[in-house]
Parts: sequence; C-alpha cells; structure tokens
Amino acid sequence: MDEAHCISEWGHEFRPEYRQLNRLRTSFPNLPIAAFTASATRQVRHDILKQLQMRDPDCYIASFHRKNLSYVVHECEARTQMELLSRALRHYAGESVIVYSPTIRRVEETVEYLEESGIAAVPYHAKMDAPMRRQNQERWMSDEVRVLVGTIAFGLGINKPAVRAVIHLSVPQSIEQYYQEAGRAGRDGRPADCVLLWQKRDYILLEYFINKISDDAERERAAGRKRVISRFADSHGCRQRQICLHFGETPPWEKCGNCDNCGAKPEWLGKKGLRVATPAVEVFPSTFRSLPPAEKQPSLGSALPEVDAELMAYLREWRRNMAREKKVSTFIIMPDSTLGELCRRHPVYFAELRQVPGIGEKRAETYGNEILQVLKNFRDGARATPMMAKDDAPAEGTLRLLNEGHSLEEIARIRVRQISNVVCTVERLIESGRVKLDPKWISPDAQPLIEAACLAQGIERLKDIKDAVPPYVSFEDIRLVVAHLRAENRVRAKSA
Repeated sequence: MDEAHCISEWGHEFRPEYRQLNRLRTSFPNLPIAAFTASATRQVRHDILKQLQMRDPDCYIASFHRKNLSYVVHECEARTQMELLSRALRHYAGESVIVYSPTIRRVEETVEYLEESGIAAVPYHAKMDAPMRRQNQERWMSDEVRVLVGTIAFGLGINKPAVRAVIHLSVPQSIEQYYQEAGRAGRDGRPADCVLLWQKRDYILLEYFINKISDDAERERAAGRKRVISRFADSHGCRQRQICLHFGETPPWEKCGNCDNCGAKPEWLGKKGLRVATPAVEVFPSTFRSLPPAEKQPSLGSALPEVDAELMAYLREWRRNMAREKKVSTFIIMPDSTLGELCRRHPVYFAELRQVPGIGEKRAETYGNEILQVLKNFRDGARATPMMAKDDAPAEGTLRLLNEGHSLEEIARIRVRQISNVVCTVERLIESGRVKLDPKWISPDAQPLIEAACLAQGIERLKDIKDAVPPYVSFEDIRLVVAHLRAENRVRAKSA
C-alpha cells in the first residue's frame, strides 16, 4: 500500500478506514505485505508495522535530506504577499511551478491576480467539476501553462520531474504535509526551491480547521502538529536539519548551506549578495542550468554555459505539440535537462545528436530527425509562438467575449473559470469605463433596488448593501451595479 502514513493515528492524514487494512493479515496470512510512504516519523513508522501486523519486516528508510532543494520561509503582510508571489513567478518564468493556497477562494483570487499581472495560471480545487480539474492538470503537465494554483487537493499521483518551485501562501497544517507538498519540486534532481510566504493570520486559519475536528484525541494531535510547524516557521535554525530531525534522522552537519537560515535567499525577496550554494547545487538559478555529472562538478565559482532562451522556448513548443499528439506528459517526450543540452550543443548531424546526454538510442530513433529539423528551422529564423497569443490576459479575453455577445456564464465556461471570477473581471472593466453595464448580467429588477440601497448605505461596504436588498440579489449583482455607479461618479467628477 502507498501513502501508508494514513493508517497511523499519528500521521498527518490519518484516515480511520485505513485501520481495516489489518484484515489483510487475517485473510492472507502467508502473503507478503509492503507499505510505502515519504512522510512518516519514527512514531508513525512503528504504528504502521503494528497496524499491519508485520512479522520481522525489512525496513528501508532513505534520507530525508534532499540536497537539491532550497527551503525559504518568509513572513510577509497581506498587502505584500501577492507582490512577492508575482516577483517570484517572474523569476521562474518559463519553468513549472506549483502554488499552494489554503482555501478555494484564495485559489481563485490568486489565479485572477496573476493573470491580471500578465502571468498565466490555472486553478485546481475540489469544487471544480472533474473535467475542468482534469483539463487544468493536463494543461500544466503538458507545459501549456506553467503555473498551477491549487489547494491540498492537488498532488496525489502527480509526478512531474521538472518542477522548479513549490510556493506555499499559508502555513501548512504540519511538517509532514509541508515536506510532502514541497517535495514535489526538483524530482529531476536539479536545483529547485520550496518557498513558504506566511502571515501571522495563518495561525487563525489553522485553529479554525483544528476546531472543526470532532474527535478529541485527533484534535489534540492536530494542535500538536500546529505547534511544531509554527516553531519551524519562526525558527532561525537550518531548515533541512529541522526536517531531518523531525523524521528521526540526525544529520552529521549543523548547516546545509541551502536554506534561508543558512544564508541562501532568492534575489526576488529584495536581498543582495545572499546567494549561497553547496558544491552540488546552484541555489535560485537565474538562467536555465543543468547539473553536471557528480564526478565533474565545477568549483563553486565556475558557471555552466547559459542556454539560449529563444531556442529553449522553441524546443519546448515542439515538445508540447508532440506530447499533445501522443497524449503523454511532456517529460515523457524529453526532460528539460535534455532540452538544455540540445541548446548548448546545437547538433547538426545525427552522430552529434546521439552524443547529447539524455537522448539515448530510443529517443534518437524516435525523435532524432524531427529534432534536427527543429534546430535547423530555428537557425533559419523560426521562433516559438508567444503564449499570450494563445491565452489572452483575462481582462482582454473577457472583453473580447463580451463584445462577441457571450453571457457571463458562457464566458466562465469558455475561459474555464468560476462565475465569481468572471464577474470580478467584468466589474473592473465597467469601473474603468471599458464596457457598459448590461442589465442582462444581473438578476431581474435588481438594479434599482441596489441603487436605492447605495444611496442609503453608500458604496464602500458591499455587505451593508447586501443587508438592505432582498435575499435573491447576489453579491455578484451588487458588484456590477456598484462598479457602474463608480464609473458614473468618475465621469461626473471629470466634467464638473
């Protein structure tokens, strides 16, 4: 069984139904049982053995120290968190990133903010229809969209090697959860970053989730996990060491040299001169680099040749189209590290192509001629199609669809968005004067009621307006009418 920590009451995802797995020993006494998990403490490991009634088992425990991961934990304020996120994502431009948000509402708000900032992103959460979730996951897996913003619902069974960063926008519920989610970065062995941008108010949300647990014992265990992750967030000690110690591993070193508390911080946080790396990895690479073989690692001060960004984009577009044609993930076609080597070596002949690390006999036979043709096309002037031409920024795309006569519900379906997010975009378009309010967008007879409430209550607090109108008038109705009134006020102020 996989995700074996779920069988233990001490595990961070304890599920009582998993206790019934001990029937396997009764029903099949002579068959071997194997259990696997990537996030079990010593106590959880002992509980797994006990629950599955394993007899004299062989235990294999790998190190919890992942040398290629750099951990950065940064406390921020609500008004600066989104700005830091957008700066971070521009730093990782062209790379695959997972952003974890604590709630469904925050997921949608984050996606809308990013796209209004010119950063394409797709949402993933439990309230989305299954086909929409699957479509967004496939778009991210195929590199059509590089940034996926999700709740903890995203991740089970996901194994995309070339994820360069996992960014959390809230303190997770436990060290185990954080290690599991952050560990989806850098599975290709190349440097990757695990960033936690947290706020003091995150602890209020954790308390809310803890108080919803009905079982007293489980609620107390959840409170204990909260205390541990809180110490981790506030700590000034080595992050890698804290993680190892939590899982029962005692490293022979005090500092990893590859986390914020050991001096390694990203440039996008506004710090200078703080980039620190171990000989095995480069922390927060600003350009695409691939690690050399272990026996040929350069000295700390040396650098690998930089990759031609335009050629990399062109090769990625070819890979994306090939993955779509074959209905597989892009890394199955070719990992980023191999594309990077193609960019550095620029093979012209088949014999040269076969010398590129990562190509191998099978890839050379399957894709060799196409790769050489793609490289020739690039030398002849071909370039990748700009991504924004395929996926408009939300305001422009929504405006275009409005002008074509689509309803708000149709736009939500076309743009794979929640209706509330489409309304937010239309609200901004109305307030900026780029579009006029269409009565068809709001509930029948709602506009005069909302306008009367605005005269009495003002237009600053939407909740006050909602309390003054009939229940059938929605917040979406109010947002659109208030945007219309603000636009009219601005016009009157200019003409006065």
